[in-house]
Amino acid sequence: MFLVALVVPAAASALQLKDGDGTLVVTNGTAPRGTPVVTLVIKGAAIGHLDAGRVVIQDLVPNDPNSPEVTGFSWKRDSQDLTETTYGGVGQNFRFRAVGGAYKITIYGQGVDLVASGTGNVVLAGSPDAGGTDGKYSLNGQDFRSLPDTPTKQLQIGVSNGSTG
Repeated sequence: MFLVALVVPAAASALQLKDGDGTLVVTNGTAPRGTPVVTLVIKGAAIGHLDAGRVVIQDLVPNDPNSPEVTGFSWKRDSQDLTETTYGGVGQNFRFRAVGGAYKITIYGQGVDLVASGTGNVVLAGSPDAGGTDGKYSLNGQDFRSLPDTPTKQLQIGVSNGSTG
């Protein structure tokens, strides 16, 4: 929650939403091992933090001038074809930022905080065993809701022009 309090004003002042852009905010998200809390495909920006887990980032336009940044990770692994990178770690400083491009970001773990803006889609999941303590999300400015026990269908962020790349 601390990250969201810091990131939302910073992201709002640093990025101007364009017509059709939407938003996604996830606070303190947690899902069972092997289930992503967030699977996000977005053209725009995503900034986040997690207490423990892993983040898989695929830059959908790899030769553009925008590159994702990840800090505080314990380990890093590139796919064999170099199309995606997985970062893992534990701790307050495990953060990522993917701004100004098109990305697929999959986040597994605990204590996931995320702020995203742009157009795209997302699948969200919580933990069926958490009893409402597995986090909350807000999509496109709607009220916060508890993360669902099972993965959602694809949810739309903003108004897509049919392309995320």
